Amino acid sequence: MSAAPAHDLAGHTVLVTGASGPKIGSGVCDALHAAGARLVINDLNDEHVGRTVHRYPGAVGVVGDVSRPDDVARMFNEAIDRAGPLTGLVNNAGVGLITPMLDATQAEFDRIVDIDFRGVWLMSQAFARSVAAHGRPGAIVNVSSVHAGKTIGRYAIYASAKAAVEGLTRACAVEFGPIGVRCNAIAPGYVPINRDLVPPDYPAPDASWIATHTNSEQVLQRVIEPIDCGWAAQFLLSEQSRCITGQVITIDAGLTARLYNGDMSARIYADRERQATLRAEGQDAR
Repeated sequence: MSAAPAHDLAGHTVLVTGASGPKIGSGVCDALHAAGARLVINDLNDEHVGRTVHRYPGAVGVVGDVSRPDDVARMFNEAIDRAGPLTGLVNNAGVGLITPMLDATQAEFDRIVDIDFRGVWLMSQAFARSVAAHGRPGAIVNVSSVHAGKTIGRYAIYASAKAAVEGLTRACAVEFGPIGVRCNAIAPGYVPINRDLVPPDYPAPDASWIATHTNSEQVLQRVIEPIDCGWAAQFLLSEQSRCITGQVITIDAGLTARLYNGDMSARIYADRERQATLRAEGQDAR
């Protein structure tokens, strides 16, 4: 059998939720469009969806809230009516929450769970039903986070929701596999926004913080960009990942692979060298 073109998505139609912002969704759309996929752009705001659709010739837009069952059903009907049967779904829509767990409100908890977890379930269920109805294989890519496995203070609810997404990813892989649907996830580390998609006065993160994070916390000293996440999603939607399901690809430049950050590692090395020098000189290294 001849090899399929690398990550080629020509003839595929992929719905990307939360796709109109300058964050990870922008990289996903860029990568999938470049690979030949027809995009179905989802977000909450009609104007934002329209602007995003304009960037990708052939794309269509569907406005709706992924956490509302009626919206999800309508979005799939509109998408299929306007773009044909879907072959891929990227569950990118999500919101964050940075607050101590002791101070978090019920409303804050519900909002995170509704969008970051319930929305993924509703969209995945609708997609699998659509694939089964049309008799074509399909693939789902869920956007998780490094917080699903390791987190910091004030991220407890967000981290829990992302951990639930990874559990759901594995469960969907098991249940949807017999009908030809694969399900995987990507877990990005810190990904700055695409500044090309925001106005000049859009609040920018502290550049010194990003530099410290990149150079001290990550193994690879380069900033992760939205397109890095897009390329991973592209692979997981392509024929070249046809035997991969139930997996999570971490895109964090080695953040979660190391035991200590660069500063702590340097201190440990320095102390080991100090002790070795003292031993060589016949002194007590304690």
